[in-house]
Amino acid sequence: MRKLFICFCLCVYCSFITAQNTNAIQEAMANYDYETALSLINKEKPTIPLLYQKGKALKGLGNNVEALEVFQNITLQDSLNPRAYIEAAECSKMLIKNKQALSYYQKAIDLNPENKYALIQYINLLLIERKYQEALGESSLLAEKDSSAIALHLMGQSFEGMDDFQSALGCYHLIQELYPTDYLAAAKLGSIYIAGKDYQYAIDATEEYRKRDTTNIVVNQQNAQAYCLNQLYPTAIQRYEYLLSQGDSTFHTCYYTGISYYAIGRYYEAHDLLEVAHKYAPRDVNLLYYLGRSCSKTSWKEEGIKYLEDAVTYALPPDSAVSRLYVGLADCYKAAEMFNEQIKTLQTRYEKFDTENHKLLYDIAYIYNYRLKDTASAERYLQAYLKTRPKDSNNKSQSMTDEGDILLDDTNYYNAAEAWLKDLQDRRKKEDFFKGKVDTASVAPVR
Repeated sequence: MRKLFICFCLCVYCSFITAQNTNAIQEAMANYDYETALSLINKEKPTIPLLYQKGKALKGLGNNVEALEVFQNITLQDSLNPRAYIEAAECSKMLIKNKQALSYYQKAIDLNPENKYALIQYINLLLIERKYQEALGESSLLAEKDSSAIALHLMGQSFEGMDDFQSALGCYHLIQELYPTDYLAAAKLGSIYIAGKDYQYAIDATEEYRKRDTTNIVVNQQNAQAYCLNQLYPTAIQRYEYLLSQGDSTFHTCYYTGISYYAIGRYYEAHDLLEVAHKYAPRDVNLLYYLGRSCSKTSWKEEGIKYLEDAVTYALPPDSAVSRLYVGLADCYKAAEMFNEQIKTLQTRYEKFDTENHKLLYDIAYIYNYRLKDTASAERYLQAYLKTRPKDSNNKSQSMTDEGDILLDDTNYYNAAEAWLKDLQDRRKKEDFFKGKVDTASVAPVR
């Protein structure tokens, strides 16, 4: 009897200690003291509820690798619980393992098709992975069961990804009709209409929202930009002045406000705002143009010249960059055995972008002779190439490697071209002779 009593007391004590530790763990988790929680959890027997707490604590500390391992372990022990797969999916997503995350979300949805959170996360991840058709199918099914705006938003994003902007507009207009306080739908409508240069439609859509709320920053940004691009500058300035007063100093706000001020002749205000925008995008050619013009009409005339000079520089790529593109294009024509096009590309490169690279004439001669069997054109380009030969190149010795091989430098190419041209001309004279043709240039005139 005494032994039974002692055992009972020990059980009660252990239960009391365990309850104390459990309360301490819950308190630490509630206070986001994840390190303390992990320390206490590691002293306990690893039950499934504790493993969930451990995974959550590791995730809270940013240790997603270990957290994922914990939740994967839970899926093996608690395989019929959607939460285990959702937690594993969240960690996978944080580790940019999107395919794995999709798989876990799918398992959670299979276990509980009514789990709206898992389905929304699954569709969002499909959109991130650019699987727009699948995202549209899933969001359409969600819309049949869900009356909130989220399903329509997901459908709209799916249509946008598929470049079906008319259908996307339909989704966002429906949201605006059913949920007039949804500012994202108004902002989306403004953005899509602006991208399509339908500025009045963008104004109408954003003004519809502004009937209920004139303070939303995102909607006002689209609204103001639409007014500016529609050349309704005074109203655009009113909208932008409000945005600026609310601390909005983003690139687009400063840029389009500056343009609006420039358009109505308020050049000092334009200059100040375009200077701010310039810090965000120092190579933006359009910005540099308006900033330079604003400077020229104010006290910063010399700075204006510099800004416009920069605009010209950035607008025109250097010849070396364009020449490199022509190198690639010529190689592609060569690989496709489109030799006439290859020659035209080499000619353009030489005439416009690489005028000192005279060897291109030699390369053109090679293509004419060996690819197109046009020896007359080959002779003509070899002659043109030899005309570019420096006067002192004949006196230069051939360059050699340490092993005694000849280096193909300019001198060697000129020597090779000279010998090659002589060989072509000799062959032509022999062919003309046997064909009965007379080289009148070598025969003295009859008196």
